[in-house]
Amino acid sequence: MASISFLGTGSGIPSAERYFTSMLLLLEGKHLLIDAGEPCVHLLRDRGDLVSTLDAVLITHGHVDHIGGLPALLQGAMLLGRSRPLTIYLPCEMIDPIRAWIRALHLTEGGLGFPLDWQGWKDHEEVDLGDGISVTPHSNDHLISCYRSLPGAESSRQCHAYSLVITSGEFRAIFSGDLSSASDLSPLLTLPINVLVSELSHFDAKELAGVLEGADLHALCLVHLSGEYADERSQLQEHMEELLPHVSDVIIPEDGEVLDF
Repeated sequence: MASISFLGTGSGIPSAERYFTSMLLLLEGKHLLIDAGEPCVHLLRDRGDLVSTLDAVLITHGHVDHIGGLPALLQGAMLLGRSRPLTIYLPCEMIDPIRAWIRALHLTEGGLGFPLDWQGWKDHEEVDLGDGISVTPHSNDHLISCYRSLPGAESSRQCHAYSLVITSGEFRAIFSGDLSSASDLSPLLTLPINVLVSELSHFDAKELAGVLEGADLHALCLVHLSGEYADERSQLQEHMEELLPHVSDVIIPEDGEVLDF
């Protein structure tokens, strides 16, 4: 059995009701943290010794609402006496800046008390996490469309954002990360999907439903909602159920909610 703990389901807009993006996938006895929006270290600590026993961190992209809690997670693991290695998967171009950020915060990797293994995603290249679990990153244009439009943005800067396909045996989960459009998901929908965790900030519900119309999808979890949808959650769920009658479960999880699959 697999489960997803929705630690934070909010968008990038600060909210008193929602934490930034962070989810914990339990699969084959492994705990995988998918994105590290703040305050993920507190939310993991609230669930026992997960800060010390977490198996891996999987970062979809470098927006602060998806990675801002990572230094606090590492410091917390140090202070709680973690000793087992921790592997962090993330876009390649982020590794050096994140390591520099950690140093700037007066942490040293050698002083953490546990080894860190930084691994850069390679588009479409499957990563073996052991125990029959694999994760495959699929790049999309979310950061290109967001970053390149900002005043002062560097046109040559590498900007990689990924959706993650995680499999174990017959179980297949997709974590969209942030997307440029719902159509970014289309190449990932050719095989049956137990659960899709999709953002709904950068396109509308009708667009997402159109992409998912022919997918063999059991459960759809909607997170990272735009302000419009966040204020109308019940209506959104009913609307998506009407648009996607073939999907067994349409869920808009609350922060802290745990779903079994």
